[in-house]
Amino acid sequence: MRLFHGKALSPLTAFFLLPRPLNGLITALSVGVGALTAIQGPTWLPVLLAALSAALINGAGNVFNDLIDIDIDRINRPDRPLPAGHISPLAAGLQTLALTLAGGLCAFWLSPWHGFLALGIALLLAIYSIFLKNSLLLGNILVAGIGAIAFPYGAFAVGDIGRSWIPALFALLFHIGREIVKDIEDIAGDKIRGEHTLPLRWGSQNAALIASLIYILLIGITWIPFFTAIYNIFYALALLPVNGLVLYVLWQLHHQRAQLSDDRLGRLLKIGMFSGLLAIVIGELAFDLN
Repeated sequence: MRLFHGKALSPLTAFFLLPRPLNGLITALSVGVGALTAIQGPTWLPVLLAALSAALINGAGNVFNDLIDIDIDRINRPDRPLPAGHISPLAAGLQTLALTLAGGLCAFWLSPWHGFLALGIALLLAIYSIFLKNSLLLGNILVAGIGAIAFPYGAFAVGDIGRSWIPALFALLFHIGREIVKDIEDIAGDKIRGEHTLPLRWGSQNAALIASLIYILLIGITWIPFFTAIYNIFYALALLPVNGLVLYVLWQLHHQRAQLSDDRLGRLLKIGMFSGLLAIVIGELAFDLN
C-alpha cells in the first residue's frame, strides 16, 4: 500500500478516485442546471438519469485518459492513482468499460436520443485521448464542446432546449480557456513525450495570451443575460465573484507562468465552474419569480 498525499491509499479508494468524482459531480450538476433552464421545468427522474449517465461517461473518459497518459502523469501528476501504482492498468481498462456501459444503459433508459449521444460522447472522449491531445487546439475545443453539451443534454431530458444555450456558451469558452491553462501547467511532461500542444507549439507566453483573450471575452458575454433582462440583479451579484476569480487566475498565469508546474490554476478554475453554475441557478430561480 503506497502513500497518497501522505496517507495510505487502498485499491478501493484508488478505484473511486481514478474517475475524478469531483469532475463527475460538476458534470451531473451541469446537466441539472440545463434541466432547470428548460421551459417546461425539471421532472426529477429523467433529470437524475441524465445526470447519472453523463457523470458515468465523464468518469469513463477520465479513466481512459489517465490510462493513455500514464507516462506523462508520472512527471506532471505523479500522485494520481495510475502513475503512483495504486491501481493497475488492467483494472483501469475494466473500469473504463464498466463506466461506459453503465452510463450508456442509464442514457438509453431515458431515451434512445440520450443513449446514442452518450455513447457518441464516450467515443469522442476516447478519440481525444488517443489522437487529439497532441493536436493544436482541436482537442481543447472538442473537450470544451463535450463539457458544453451537458446543459442541452439536461434540458432535453425534460423536453426542450429552453435557455440552456446560455450556460452552454459560457461553458464552451470556459473549458477552452481551462484546457489551455492545463496545457501550460503540463508543459514539462508533454515536452518529454513530444506532444504538440499549444504552449509547446507557440510558446507558453502566447498560449497564456490566447487563454486570457478567451476569458476576457467570456467575462463580457456573461453580462449579456443581465443587460438583456433575461436574468436580474441577483444573477449579476452572483456573477461578480466568478469573474473576480477568473481575473485572479489570469493574473497568476501571467505573473507566475514559470512556476506553473502543478494543477493549482486548474483547480481554481474548477471552483469557478461551481460558482458559475450557482450564478446560473440564481438567475433561473429569479427568472421564475418574475
